[in-house]
Parts: sequence; C-alpha cells; structure tokens
Amino acid sequence: MLYLALTVTSAGSIERPMRRAYSTIVSASLAPVLIMGACLVLAMSPTLVPSELSGLVRYGPFLLAMFGGVIGWWFNRGRAVFVMLLLLVCYWLLVGNGAEFQPDGLAFLRIATLYLIPVNLLILGFTAERGVLNPRGIARMLILGLQIFVMLMLAGQPDVGSALYHLLDTRFFASTGILNAMPHPAMILSVLAIILLLIRHKPLETSFAAAIIAITVATVMGPGAIQYGYLAATAVVLAGLAQEAWRMAFVDDLTGLAGRRALGHAMAELGSQYTIAMLDVDHFKKFNDTYGHDVGDIVLKKVARELARVGGGGKAFRYGGEEFTVVFAGRSAEKSYEPLDALRKRIAENKITVPEKNKTVSVTISVGLSERDEDEADPWGVLKRADQKLYDAKQSGRNRISS
Repeated sequence: MLYLALTVTSAGSIERPMRRAYSTIVSASLAPVLIMGACLVLAMSPTLVPSELSGLVRYGPFLLAMFGGVIGWWFNRGRAVFVMLLLLVCYWLLVGNGAEFQPDGLAFLRIATLYLIPVNLLILGFTAERGVLNPRGIARMLILGLQIFVMLMLAGQPDVGSALYHLLDTRFFASTGILNAMPHPAMILSVLAIILLLIRHKPLETSFAAAIIAITVATVMGPGAIQYGYLAATAVVLAGLAQEAWRMAFVDDLTGLAGRRALGHAMAELGSQYTIAMLDVDHFKKFNDTYGHDVGDIVLKKVARELARVGGGGKAFRYGGEEFTVVFAGRSAEKSYEPLDALRKRIAENKITVPEKNKTVSVTISVGLSERDEDEADPWGVLKRADQKLYDAKQSGRNRISS
C-alpha cells in the first residue's frame, strides 16, 4: 500500500512539471523557434544525423505533412489541412525525380513553389476557418488542385516552361550571396507575407509565417538544406495545430482568459497557502435584457481585460457566464485584498459606451474571497466558500468585497 502511494505521488510529481513545460512551450509559441533552430543546426551540420536516419530526414516532411493533415482533419481545421497538402506537393516537386518533365519544365515547377507557398499561406492567414468537409472547405481543396494542375500542364510544355522560368527568375539588380539565392519578387513576397502573418498574432498564422521563414532560409542555404527546410515547415505547422488545440481546450474564446479546464489544472498544482476569489458582474442579466447580448459580451470583455492585469500574483480564469475566478498562489487573503479592491475600483470608474444607443453605462463587480485553512484544504472547497462570500457581497449591496 505504501509502495502504491509512493508510486502515485512520484508519478504526479513527474506529471506536473511535464504538463507545465508542455503548456509553457505551446502557449508561449516557443515550439516554432525550437523546431526551426534544431533544423537549422542539422542543415548546417548534416553529419549530426546518423546515416541510418538520413532516410527519415528525407521522407520526414511527407510523414509530418500526412500526420498534420490527419490532425487538422480531426480538429476540423481546414486551413491547416490545406497547408499540409500544399507543402507535401511542393516538397514532392522538389525531391521527385521529375522523369516525366523536361529540365526547363522541372526548373519552372521548382521556382514556382517559391511563389505558390507565400501567396497561399498569406491568403489563408487572412481568411476565416471554414472546416474541411463543407462546401467552402472543399472549394479550397479544389483551388489547390487547380493550381497544381495548371503548373503541371505548363511544365509539360518545354517552351512554355522555359519562358515562365525566366519570367519568375527575376532580379531587380545585380547581386551576390543571399540576395542572389532566390528571385527578388519571391523574396519580397515572402518577407511581406511573414510580416503580415506575424501581425495577426494567432497560433496557426504564426506557424504559417514560420513555415515561410523555414523554406526561405533553406532556399538561401542551397539545395542541400531543402529537406531540412520542409521538415521544419511541416513541423511548425503541426506545432501551430497543437497550440490551436491547446487554446481550444484551455482558453475562453470570448474573453481570452484561461477557461474552466485551465482552472482545474491550476487548482491541482496549488501548494499549502493560497487564496481564491470568485467575482461576477453586478446586474448582468439586466444588461443583457436592456441592451442585448452584444453589449453583454462587451461588458464581459472589458471586465476580462482588467482581470488579466489584476496584479498581486493573481491568475484570472473565466469560470462560466458572468462569473470569474482569481487564484492567488502563495498569498494570504489579506495580501490578495488590495489588488482585488484596486480592480473593483478601476472597473467601477470606467464607462462603457453602448453601441447605437449614444450613451454610456457603469459596470461594477462583487467579489468573494476565501483563503485556505486547516478546516478546508481542498481547493474546490475553498472555491465554494469564496462563492458563498460572493453571495454575501451581493446581499450586502454589491460593488464590494466580502472576505
């Protein structure tokens, strides 16, 4: 029995740091940086890859693209499926033997990928997610198929392929080194796509930008680095999918705060001292009934923005509806009171403009605060007690903290 207890405790102590490390890497978008860094090191020092694994490196982009396509399909992320198919086809055009094409046609296909990838990824980064098996998702797949079909048809005509190659292989000025490694229009297009996608600052869009960076860097480094560039590109899009899945599970879409599931993980990692606050928006149902749910959403977003900077080491979560939870790990109720009171005052002082009503309204919150003690060591019990304190604050007149 003692052995079982020690085993469970040991497993839990190992699982928590692993889960925390995973959350940090995924939520902070560190995965693309780590992946591209590793692939860059391998591209610069190919001898680091054992000869037994050279085939895995060569065919890795195919495997990752297929795996990422399946994951994207599973999570109904049509844009990710589209990008994985695009990368798979473009990599095949680069590493395939091209026996059915003349040298000029094959050269056209390979240079065309430098335009095809940034254009498509940029367009996808600025279009809404439409899923996979629906008319719009299928339309995207048909558009991709049409692009590839037209490219292959043109490449099959030697004269046409040669003319298009020279058209795409444009240099605006004589250059050497990095500036001569790829056509200048393609380089400008890639840089522009990267900047615009990074400005979007969303998981998949960031991974699309990272994929373009990986392929551009590999192109500049030369033919020997292409397989590492596509290995990095498919891996970072897969990492973007992982981050998207993480956000779906742990982040509330409306407010951007961590959600109920993230609260459960945070509660499981609390130590021997902590304070939990439960708060909600006063008269929220009246807001919805009077001004509509759109204004209600504006109120929740505004409160969430203030909660995100509550201070005092507090971590805010959306509990559900108009209710929020703030967890103060390692702090007493006395030390947690001040940042919560400052939060309450900031929200009460700020006015919210009601769209189409030409008026402003005030919003207030009520807060219940409870600290862990010997009588109640279970975090969920402490939360329940904070919820009771919240009820007391409302009964006492609202816009106050009960602790």
